[in-house]
Amino acid sequence: MACWRHIVMLLFWFICLFSHANSLPYVVHYLSGPASIERDVPTASAKQTLDIYCYTGTSKSLFTLWQTVKFHIKLKNDEFRYYMGKDAEEVYQAYTEDSYGWSVVNPFQKKAQKTMTLGLYDQTCIALNTKERHTIDLLVQRVDLWRVLLMCLGIGLIFASKSLSGNPVFFYFCGIFVGVFASFMILVYYVSKLLPKKTLTYGILIGGWTVGVYIFQQIWENIRSLMVSYQTYMFWYTLIVSFVSFVVCYRIGPPRNQRSKNLVMWTLQMVGVLMILFSSEYQEAAAAIIITTLVAKYFPESLQYKILGYWRRKFPPKQRFLTNEEYYEEGARETKKALENLRKYCSSPDCAQWSIMLKLHDSKRFASFVEGNSHLSDDEVMDYEAYAFSMERNQKPQPIANSTRVLEISDDDDSDDDD
Repeated sequence: MACWRHIVMLLFWFICLFSHANSLPYVVHYLSGPASIERDVPTASAKQTLDIYCYTGTSKSLFTLWQTVKFHIKLKNDEFRYYMGKDAEEVYQAYTEDSYGWSVVNPFQKKAQKTMTLGLYDQTCIALNTKERHTIDLLVQRVDLWRVLLMCLGIGLIFASKSLSGNPVFFYFCGIFVGVFASFMILVYYVSKLLPKKTLTYGILIGGWTVGVYIFQQIWENIRSLMVSYQTYMFWYTLIVSFVSFVVCYRIGPPRNQRSKNLVMWTLQMVGVLMILFSSEYQEAAAAIIITTLVAKYFPESLQYKILGYWRRKFPPKQRFLTNEEYYEEGARETKKALENLRKYCSSPDCAQWSIMLKLHDSKRFASFVEGNSHLSDDEVMDYEAYAFSMERNQKPQPIANSTRVLEISDDDDSDDDD
């Protein structure tokens, strides 16, 4: 009887647990890779449940160094709200609090398609509150080219910081950029002075942060519309401010003091470090790349030469000897190059032609060589060709010719004896 009682208790516990799981007001969809989930419009008779989509995260590895994960929402209209959190309970709590409280439409969610970048290694959940048909896409970009470009630019900026600190072109370019950006910020500052501070402050206090964000969003939209509508004026404004910035930079001049150059170099290196750090969510790997780059940048040259010399002694490169054709081609090429350099030197003002001609036996030949003629005479060319022909003939093995010559000599000796 006791055994049957335990079995009944276990069955009752499983039934209660199953019924509690089915009574949850939300459904969790766990996603770990690229996926697309489409949801239709819920009917009136259907049970109202909240769909929560959770990205489970991934493990840290070098294959995820430049990886990017995003949630993409597709809707036909702008009537939607979304809630994000670390787990499903947090998302559902935010959903219930928003359902029972006073809320307005988030001004940042005006577009029908919204893309949110997720933490690559952390779990992130999202829920969508809408009565329209929608689609949730989990986009996994294995190699984000923007991240790769940002890391490469950061590494290049660290290595080129010393040369860029004294480069005038880079100085003028940065001066023009800072001038245009600073003038625009000053213009925005003076425009903000015209706004009623008390009214804006009271509106933010009464309506909450959403009203303040909505007002700033409207201001930004107006600035964007002005920039699009008055592109000609913006072009001339940028051109004039760029010219004024160039004149100011030209008047000041690039930094000549070594300490000023060091400050610019260290600033560029700091920017490069930040670019590498923000180019990947794998912070440990990014920090290792930063340390390796800085060590390679400031590695002592003397120690580098010692290591390179030891490597060459330990593993000497394999030498390849030139063939006869390569040897003659290189000799002819280098000889021609040396003669051209000698002819240019003799024609230059640095050469004392008259003193050289007094020391030569044949001054006409020297003048002919300077004018572009050959440095060899016809007799010398013929002697060289005859010598080369004789050398080539002696190098060739001629066993048949030698035997014939022996026979000819023996025939001559016989004929002499007969005589």
